[in-house]
Amino acid sequence: MEELLAQVYATDTVEWIATAAALAYVYLAARDSNWCWFFAALSAALWGYQSFVVYQLVSDALLQAFYLVMAGVGLFRWQRTRGTRPENEMLDGLAVEPAPPETDIQRMSILEHALTLGGGLATGLLLGYTVGSLTTATQTYLDAVTTTFSVIATFLLIGRRLENWIYFIVIDAAYVYIYLRSGALLFALLMVLYVIMAVYGYLAWRSTVDRSYDTAR
Repeated sequence: MEELLAQVYATDTVEWIATAAALAYVYLAARDSNWCWFFAALSAALWGYQSFVVYQLVSDALLQAFYLVMAGVGLFRWQRTRGTRPENEMLDGLAVEPAPPETDIQRMSILEHALTLGGGLATGLLLGYTVGSLTTATQTYLDAVTTTFSVIATFLLIGRRLENWIYFIVIDAAYVYIYLRSGALLFALLMVLYVIMAVYGYLAWRSTVDRSYDTAR
């Protein structure tokens, strides 16, 4: 606890902004808001610098650069493909409650899961070998595998796949361990919050999908 408090006191303004922006990104994504991508870009830019310079997590720093680009891609795609959200309609002068919103959130098939897990593990191990051969990065293979699956899960989020949240729950739990081993207690605590918010995101998106399915029937 003393070490955590020491890191809290030592954290500068930039790191607090990165932390707040990262939490806002996950919360707004769970709420299905386009604003999440603005905060994703902000947190990625700041956190990428921190990961590379302070904690020597090379793969994670590369991941943040990827997030910065994907923030723009995500905003563009969500604006174009999100479901219809009807407003209250008027009937004979009386306000009528809108039907449950349609959604383009989709569930993943077994084949999609198999390709995600197999491809992610193979790519992560290859990345770990490459990074370990070229740099002195810490926790090379675990960092590389979590980085790879974070990239895949981000594509699943952009593609509005419900199960992206399940992948992020596992990934963020792994990052808790990585940051604890690196001595980054504050970031480890942030990952714990990520796990909680990813659970919330999954429940919120699943509720939307279930309502849409019931309406369709």
